[in-house]
Amino acid sequence: MPHNRNSILAAVMDPRRLPTPPALALQVVNAASRPNCDPDEIVSLLGQDPALCARLLKVVNSCLYGRSKPITSLDRAVTVLGLGTVRSLVLSLSMPAAKGAQSDPLTRANQINSVAGALIAYELSALQPRSSPADDMVAGLLRDLGAVLLQQSYPDDWADLTERWGDRLLSEACEAETEVFGISHAEISAELLAGWKLPPEVVEPIRHHHNPDQLAGGPVILRRRAELLYFSGLLANLDTVIRYPDLLDYVLLVARTRYDLPQPALIRFMRGVVPKITEFGELLNRDVRDCPDFAEVLSAGAQEMAHLLGANRSHAAPGSKFRRAPAPSRPPAPRQAPATRVDVWAAARHTPFVGHEQPTRVNVGPVLPEFQPDFLRELPARGCRLGEYELRSVLGRGAMGVVFKAFEPSLARWVAVKMISPETSANPIARERFAREARACAAIRHDNVVTVYAVREAAGLPYLAMELVEGEPLDRYIEQRHPIPVPQIVNLGAQIASGLAAAHRKGIVHRDIKPANVILESETGTAKLADFGLARSGDDAKMSQQGAMVGTPHFMSPEQVHGHSVTAVSDLFSLGGVLYALCTGQPPVRGKALMAILYAVCSTAPVPPRQIRPDIPEWLEEVVLRLLDKNPERRFQSAAELAALLHSKKG
Repeated sequence: MPHNRNSILAAVMDPRRLPTPPALALQVVNAASRPNCDPDEIVSLLGQDPALCARLLKVVNSCLYGRSKPITSLDRAVTVLGLGTVRSLVLSLSMPAAKGAQSDPLTRANQINSVAGALIAYELSALQPRSSPADDMVAGLLRDLGAVLLQQSYPDDWADLTERWGDRLLSEACEAETEVFGISHAEISAELLAGWKLPPEVVEPIRHHHNPDQLAGGPVILRRRAELLYFSGLLANLDTVIRYPDLLDYVLLVARTRYDLPQPALIRFMRGVVPKITEFGELLNRDVRDCPDFAEVLSAGAQEMAHLLGANRSHAAPGSKFRRAPAPSRPPAPRQAPATRVDVWAAARHTPFVGHEQPTRVNVGPVLPEFQPDFLRELPARGCRLGEYELRSVLGRGAMGVVFKAFEPSLARWVAVKMISPETSANPIARERFAREARACAAIRHDNVVTVYAVREAAGLPYLAMELVEGEPLDRYIEQRHPIPVPQIVNLGAQIASGLAAAHRKGIVHRDIKPANVILESETGTAKLADFGLARSGDDAKMSQQGAMVGTPHFMSPEQVHGHSVTAVSDLFSLGGVLYALCTGQPPVRGKALMAILYAVCSTAPVPPRQIRPDIPEWLEEVVLRLLDKNPERRFQSAAELAALLHSKKG
């Protein structure tokens, strides 16, 4: 057998061994990964495969989401789940079993373990305030594909490896495989998935899931996913973990500090996840029912863990081949600063590695009270229930109402719930404006627009549930990070223009584009347009009286100042102001007096950006000044055109 990395990689990727997703699934994955993807395109692609559509709807209505009301249309499924989740589910549902899985017990056991680890990763991900459970699930499913390919390509060498390394493979699989084959299963999995053009946020965590610390300094989302894959692998092998006290201590530490699962909750979590694995496996055409006592193994592991919690675990299990390692440090006392992520996972690198109920199902506290209007002033410490949502904390208060951080158990995700105040609700104009914001946002489905999931009413007060974006507004980002590198300015401008183009395709004019209404997601750096409170659709021009001025003065278009008809091109003027601020650190017009600002908007040309910041490229200055032209006819005429230009300049 050759010990050359490239030779091994070529051999294991022989098409005769590779499980390959159907072409349609890869088309969906590639389309959904584009920043300017139109959800209608995904619906159209999926419509070409009725069987895949049926399976997708079956998953959406399965135990995985547990929705009280079934989703019956593909369009609704794409809207509710989002493009990222649909992308991952389509890939999962289309992924055939590795060839030879049914005839080879070792390959079959590996796939069963992948199903268990994927479902556990999904459930753990759902416990986090900001996560992508579907992507975590598909990463878990594909994580160990390289191990299957190595084992099938070189069965004798694989058998020798497992014999010689024994239990040490649990903590040193990549080291062992590299020594024997010149490449690890994690690298093979990543190379295969990169060839399928899966996005880096799935590929790179798989490449480094045995060594999450290698992703330090990169995007947070990649490291967190790698850590999750590492930990879900431990829980998928709980029956082995409990035999090694130091490893069990580590599992309990991470469960408590990272996932808010103290010992009793972790046990309930594991017992609750077991029946889901069987149903999940069936949905993926991976039959786990014939695995000898599979459910019993995990259940017994949870039971034994409960038994051991009060026992003395100061010595390793007899016959252990693990190197004795120091147990991870205990979490600090409540008033001390929590252990850092690097500290916890650095400890994991010295801990043997072996290698899943949602927050409401592990909650050991009392039942949450139903929402009352008084809770707008003071939310109970433990939160409350509001229809399908659990309000957990207050994110912000404004003139119109309150925004809560909430959990939606049926879809295992955190959301923001915006509720209008009783005082505002009593004003029919304000109430209509609130409803209009919800309708405007709900009509748009795009990664660069904050998604509205539902519009409801409780106790006579309207509210909307929308995507929870954990990050910071662009105005604060500009203030703290100026000068922003030019490539980042171009990237942010392309994203904002793409989101605006999606709104304009639906006939929605935002009317208040400004840095404060663009949110930058912390983990991914994705820019999302928010606050369509002044938006209106093309057929809804009656909400503002003739001559009424709406918008924010510094970024308002001249036609808005004059009270003239506001169109999509007016939004592009405001977007020019945002790009100007990104380039220079200041708005295109200055001043504190309202009338002086409005006069400048209509009559004064902005100082060219290169006079303020000479490193701005000439082409970018031309784009900004064209957008800020006082004459609407001389501006860019569509956000899609601008987005295409900026995307072409990113490379």
